[in-house]
Amino acid sequence: MSVATFKFKSELRGLLTLGLPIILTQFIQVSNTTVAILMMGRVGSVELAAVGLGGAFMIFVFLTCLGVMMSLSPTIAQHFGAGRDDSIRHAFQQGLWLAVGTGAAAFFLLRQMGRLMHWLAVDPEVIPLAQAYLDIAAWSMPSVCIYMAFRFLCEATGHSRPMLVVNIVTLPVVVGGNWALIFGHWGLPALGVEGAAFNLILVMMLNALGLALFVLVSERYRVRRLFDLFQWPSRECLSLLKLGLPIAGTLVLDSGFFSAIALLMGKMGYVWLAAHQVAINYATVAFMIPVSLSSATMARVGQAVGQGDFVLARARGFLGISSSLLLVLPSIILVLAVPQWIAHLYTGDGAVIEAAVPLLMVAAVLHIFDATYITAQGALRGLKDVNGPMLISLSFWFCGLPAAWYLGIVNDWGAVGLWWGMIAGIALTAVLLLWRFNWRSRSMILAQTG
Repeated sequence: MSVATFKFKSELRGLLTLGLPIILTQFIQVSNTTVAILMMGRVGSVELAAVGLGGAFMIFVFLTCLGVMMSLSPTIAQHFGAGRDDSIRHAFQQGLWLAVGTGAAAFFLLRQMGRLMHWLAVDPEVIPLAQAYLDIAAWSMPSVCIYMAFRFLCEATGHSRPMLVVNIVTLPVVVGGNWALIFGHWGLPALGVEGAAFNLILVMMLNALGLALFVLVSERYRVRRLFDLFQWPSRECLSLLKLGLPIAGTLVLDSGFFSAIALLMGKMGYVWLAAHQVAINYATVAFMIPVSLSSATMARVGQAVGQGDFVLARARGFLGISSSLLLVLPSIILVLAVPQWIAHLYTGDGAVIEAAVPLLMVAAVLHIFDATYITAQGALRGLKDVNGPMLISLSFWFCGLPAAWYLGIVNDWGAVGLWWGMIAGIALTAVLLLWRFNWRSRSMILAQTG
């Protein structure tokens, strides 16, 4: 076996050892929304559309929080690569303060979304139910942000299994809680949309508590004395915020773009909105694979930078991107082969199924560019390059949204046109992010070798 082959296998093993538990964790986490959507499809099409639209806003705010908290991962990864335990402890403590402030802001923001839905003239049947969902689900955000602080500590230090274990333990609550609260079982009232929101709060609280307990009792983290000499917010908290805000800005631009597409779809009526929700949820489930590899790639690139090995950082970035593309292929094959079967999993409404099938076929193309752009973002974040990706994400709005409006509304291609326009924006973003990672990583190598 050649040295190059050995290094490739070693790096691939390292990426997958960190990435595969994250993938499984992400699948379980997205199941909370997916299970609720699948069950809501049996309640009614309006309820399905309401949870879908409410979920789109939840994702928008969730990703904003994720971006802010994600600043912990490259920061701690670089300290870990350099062996700076005191710096890891200080960054983690400041990350907890950051989580408290971010969770409070997210709570307030989610409860204001009804005004936006009215302003955008969303189907009036959907708005009250969607807002009721958001008013309750907002209470889950503080737990979500605390969970993220512990999650990125673990990922940055190369330990992703705790999140998987915690989410497996709470999975029965995801399924059983939704079933009981939505339909009214085990002596509980049938709460429908509100039941799904209450269960989300319960699951997020349990996840945060479980991961916190693991970090408290694990020898791996006890030796780092993470809670010793606990400090009040300091400049490090502002540094994390300074790094996290462009990441959050990038994710806001990304998720805001998808929310804008959902709102345009809402103007076509609840059937198309429900069909869009079926297709976008399937795409989101598949998206968990590249999202997870993006997190793993970010951590491993950051560790290589902490070690001062920029050649390794570049290799790890491109390995993450290519692995991400390879792992979404089964999802592409599945949706091309049995789109009607997939649609039927979400709803028994024939009109919604018929509308969802062409959108699911287009989603197969979406997977390719989704995998490329999100993993390239992770590689760049490992380099602590966050401002460039945020500017590149404007491609969604300057290219994707006008293209979606033209194809879907002006050219009268309807929902399928909106999706093709969406893909145009994502494809341009993916190409530009690949170019930037290639340029930045090469520049760092050249600067080091001088």
